[in-house]
Amino acid sequence: MKKTVETGKTLLVNGSASVKVLLGKVEVFGCIIKENQHSIVREGKRQPFHVLETAEFQISLGVNASVQELETSTIPTSWVESFQTVTTIQSKPAVIMIMGKIDSGKSSFSTHLINKLVDGKIKVAVIDGDLEQPDIGPPCTIAYGCTVKKITEIYEVKMSNAFFVGAVSPIQTVNRTIEGLTAMYQEIRQTDVDYVIINTDNWVEGELAVNYKVQLVNQLKPDLIIGIQNQEELKPILSNIDTASTSICYVESSVAVNGRVPEKHTRFRELNYAKYLKDAKVRSLNYMEIQNRNVLPKEPGKEKGMLVGLQDSKKRFLGIGIMLEYNRERRLMKVLTAVDGKIANVAVGIIKLDPELKELSL
Repeated sequence: MKKTVETGKTLLVNGSASVKVLLGKVEVFGCIIKENQHSIVREGKRQPFHVLETAEFQISLGVNASVQELETSTIPTSWVESFQTVTTIQSKPAVIMIMGKIDSGKSSFSTHLINKLVDGKIKVAVIDGDLEQPDIGPPCTIAYGCTVKKITEIYEVKMSNAFFVGAVSPIQTVNRTIEGLTAMYQEIRQTDVDYVIINTDNWVEGELAVNYKVQLVNQLKPDLIIGIQNQEELKPILSNIDTASTSICYVESSVAVNGRVPEKHTRFRELNYAKYLKDAKVRSLNYMEIQNRNVLPKEPGKEKGMLVGLQDSKKRFLGIGIMLEYNRERRLMKVLTAVDGKIANVAVGIIKLDPELKELSL
């Protein structure tokens, strides 16, 4: 369908959808969409197309997709003001950590901040620490990538490396999650970047979450924490931060935030499993040739369906796989994976998938 939207208004699109700007000037989180350029809004995602000059759109909607016209921009004033705070950081790289509860708009805010920072010369690294709804790497991983270009969503940042945690939440894997975030951060510090944006997970409620987030801050030592909140839900965490070394500022959620139900979160992960296991084949691996071997379940057959992360001999992330079988007598593992290269490390997660790549309860 075609739709004309006037200057100053915003077209809010829920995917899956394809949006083409036929005429006019449009931006998404500060990224200009050129005329005749297609933008894909993935299933489970939402994008605000803010019209700078009256625009005509060509829109194709998938199942359950929708469009809504809003009178103004969806970017809160506080988002713009926080950028000024970021530019005052003297350290290089400047490290900014984003915190917020589930569906608070962390990824949207991170995208907006990236677009405010990059100009073709400024290089921004993004660590995607959301195990449940990752944009850069597969589910159950912490991944990072770098960009010098504006983007419409973090998904467009190419993955440089990833760390397999093997869970959709740090609740059961606190130490391994912190290990993964630290490993990715230390790797970035070996490169020449101007800013590091750490987009954290959604776990912010309860004493355990407070302890975890404070421990994470103490480990990574960000220059600035930006908390996205509307009702002081981050106060228990951020009141425990040493502000002598880490500054804190607050922003509110955008009206464009996509409040997804848990079923859609699961569906989003299933689509991602399918993406990273496309054209997967069964590979047989000699357990004794694996450099770093995780403990497999003692009971035969229990390993079937377990999600695994695969690395090369230099500990570079290769991809994910599904454990199909472990022959204890022959010390032979059968793994379904799209990885072709030499596998030196198999990390076993706590997530199981059925043959249709749906998550199973353990």
